[in-house]
Amino acid sequence: MASRASKTKAGTRRGTRKTNPIDEALARLERDIPRLLRQLRSNVRELQTQVDRARADGEKRWRIAEGKLKKDATRLRQGLESAIGRVRGRGKAARGKAGKAGGAAGKPSARAGKAGKTGRRTA
Repeated sequence: MASRASKTKAGTRRGTRKTNPIDEALARLERDIPRLLRQLRSNVRELQTQVDRARADGEKRWRIAEGKLKKDATRLRQGLESAIGRVRGRGKAARGKAGKAGGAAGKPSARAGKAGKTGRRTA
């Protein structure tokens, strides 16, 4: 009968002992889940706002860069057209003057016309 008495004492000890730590952790987690879900939703909304801002900022920067590129391309094209026009104009004038006997007399007037347009004087 001594064995029965020892089993009874062990049974009473189990009843007075604290619950299993795993069960305590699970119970705590069950209590915390609603709060954690609220925090998670809030964080996701905040992250989405940041992503939207970053996307808008990136698009704005892209538009600005694209505008600058178009402006620079237009300036470059105009500069090239102007340079080509000057080269063609000089080339034609030089060929025409070389064929004439009095080409030297016409030379200053052609340069004076060019200097007024470009703002530069040529010697």
